[in-house]
Amino acid sequence: MSSEPSQAPASPWRWWVCGLLFLATTLNYMDRVGLNQMAPRIQSALTIDDFEYSLLESGFSFAFAAGALLFGFIVDRVNVRWVYPLAVLGWSAAGVLTGYASGFAWLFGCRVALGLFEAGNWPCGIRTTKAVLRTDERSFGNSLFQSGTAVGAVCTPPLVLALLQWADANGTADSWRLPFLVIGYMGIGWVVLWFVTVPGRLIASAGGRQEGGGRYTDVFRDRRFWALLGMVVTVNIAWHSYRPWLPKYLMQVRGLTEFEMTKLTTVYYLVADVGSWTVGLLTLLLMRRFRVAGHNARLIAYAGCGGLTAVSLAVPFVPTGWVFTGLVLIYAFAALGLFPTYFAMSQELSAAHQGKVTGTLGAGAHLTLSLVVFPIQGWVVKNTGSYDGVLAVAGLFPMLGFALMVVLWPPERNAGGPPGAPGGPPHE
Repeated sequence: MSSEPSQAPASPWRWWVCGLLFLATTLNYMDRVGLNQMAPRIQSALTIDDFEYSLLESGFSFAFAAGALLFGFIVDRVNVRWVYPLAVLGWSAAGVLTGYASGFAWLFGCRVALGLFEAGNWPCGIRTTKAVLRTDERSFGNSLFQSGTAVGAVCTPPLVLALLQWADANGTADSWRLPFLVIGYMGIGWVVLWFVTVPGRLIASAGGRQEGGGRYTDVFRDRRFWALLGMVVTVNIAWHSYRPWLPKYLMQVRGLTEFEMTKLTTVYYLVADVGSWTVGLLTLLLMRRFRVAGHNARLIAYAGCGGLTAVSLAVPFVPTGWVFTGLVLIYAFAALGLFPTYFAMSQELSAAHQGKVTGTLGAGAHLTLSLVVFPIQGWVVKNTGSYDGVLAVAGLFPMLGFALMVVLWPPERNAGGPPGAPGGPPHE
């Protein structure tokens, strides 16, 4: 049911646009993880307990789910030249307003707004790469775009620490507010750069109605959609269980200083980025060198990462030291390495409804995080006083997604064939 649009012109500006997508995704994640890096300070300043902290994550994820649906539908109807900067402006404003929060309610409202607008990054980004890149360039373009998540997460800890140290040295009250302001205003600068440097004609086909492709509701009758839904839910549980809780765990349980925690989380996200790129290259190697069918190559890569995330079972129970650090970094490598497989598979369902497909799947994942995962994790941490259970089981979920994928979207039997045929490489 996928239909491929006409090839984009080979404009030299196309890689500049991809660079802007990378930068937007970097800023997106910087706005998101700033709260996690400063959680102990913020909780102390605003008198927020661990259950309320989990509610902040739930509110963000619930709004992210709504935003994924909203922007998914909008970007299939309105040109992304206008939709994308609206999303960036929205999440940047939410970040700036977070710097003025005076209590839990204000902070919760800011996180909800942040989630709503941050969700627009992925439908808009995928639409843009489809419009500006030729078919054979899209895999690299999507990798560049997606790698901004890990780069943003890598940049945030040292930037936040530097701003906190500067604010503390200058006697600034509530120094935790400064990073939110700085990162938020950087996003507003991105909006200006987008309009000034991106030629409108280059992304004229990005978004808006497309002819053909069938009805959107046809997607729900495709078994592959439900396989992808199981996959995206489980990989997000694995990744997002460590994002909010790891910094707190390292300081409060493992006894790391703020500086030591910052160093480890920086390396954590750097290794995660390496994992993402490695999985993409491994999949390409399996297909080109060993002639493994595209779907099978992705299943192999996914199973490998899913097996590695299971090291989470040991993370809470080994002493602090090189073994502990190694297990945490293996987890980071594998947890983000799961995502390229998911994104590649999700692009096979419907070209005409790509925005809505991306949004619907993302909404399903973040509704699960919001309504089920984060409330349960917050309750466990508050009532047991321990992070062990949360961190131990997080890495087991991806293999559940793999099992569902094998049942609903089984491996291909033939290794050859044209793109899109059974056993052949998929449509871009």
